[in-house]
Amino acid sequence: MKNGIERRRHLRVPLALQVVLMTPQGAIKGKTADISVGGLAVLLFLEKPEIGGESQITLKSSEGHEMSVTCEKVWSGKFISDETVYNAIGVRFTKISSSDREIIAAMVKEYYLV
Repeated sequence: MKNGIERRRHLRVPLALQVVLMTPQGAIKGKTADISVGGLAVLLFLEKPEIGGESQITLKSSEGHEMSVTCEKVWSGKFISDETVYNAIGVRFTKISSSDREIIAAMVKEYYLV
């Protein structure tokens, strides 16, 4: 959010899913802070990775379906969750299958129905 104006196109919900981010340094484990059909924020358990260009993220849905999507970094910085400070990155999906997008859309919808 810049100057108090929300610029995201898609609604994000705070879901914690385990992810693996493939970087030039190798695979880095993390968890989502939030997710939408257009992207997600990843809380990293290690140092902030050097990410440029496109990267791969593998994640599992709340129902256990494994997805692998191509994304690009939009932002990086610190993120506080459960009183812990994480290195975090926000990514936008650049390549995602329609079935994986539908699964994410269903998780977002389910969050608001609970």
